[in-house]
Amino acid sequence: MTVTKDEAASRLDEIDTARRRSLTLFNYGMASPYLLLWGGLWIVAGVMGAASPGNAGIGWLAVDVVGLAGTFCLVLSQSRRAPERSGRLGMVRFIGAAVVLAAFIALTFRVFAPVTGVQVQTFITLLVAATYATVGCWLGLRYAVVGAALAALAAGAFQLAPAQLPLIVSLLGGGALVLGGVWMRRAR
Repeated sequence: MTVTKDEAASRLDEIDTARRRSLTLFNYGMASPYLLLWGGLWIVAGVMGAASPGNAGIGWLAVDVVGLAGTFCLVLSQSRRAPERSGRLGMVRFIGAAVVLAAFIALTFRVFAPVTGVQVQTFITLLVAATYATVGCWLGLRYAVVGAALAALAAGAFQLAPAQLPLIVSLLGGGALVLGGVWMRRAR
C-alpha cells in the first residue's frame, strides 16, 4: 500500500492535533486541584471576613498560609508525575513565581498605597484574573474563561456594590474558581 504525500501530511496533522488536545487536557487536570483549593479557601476567608470584619486580615493571612502550604504540597505531588529533572524545575518555578508575585504585590501597594480593603481585594482579584487569562493564551481557553469571569465579578462588584464587595467577590470569585476546577477536571 502506497501512501501519498498528502495523506501522510494529513495523518501528521491529525497526530499533532491529538497531541495538542491531549496536552491541553493534561494541563487542565493538573490545574484543577489548585482551583478547587484556592476557590474553597477564598470562600472561607470571605465568610470569615464578613462574620468578623475586624479580623478579616488575620483570616486572609491564615487562609493564605494554608493555601500556600497546600499549593506547595500539590506541586510536590505533581512533580512526582514528571521526570526527576522537570519535577525539580517545577518546584523552582513555583517558588520563583511566588516570590515574583509577592514582590509585585508588595511594591504595588507601596507605590499606589491602596487605603481600603475593597481596593486591596479588587486589585488582588484582578491580578489573579489577569494571570488566569494570560495562562489561557498558552494552555487553553478554560483558563481564560475563568480569568474573564473573575475580572467581570470583581469589576462589577467594585462598581455596583463596593460595600458588599468582600463577600460578593469571595463567594462568587471563590465559587468561580471551584466551578472552573470542576470544569477543568471534567474536560474531555
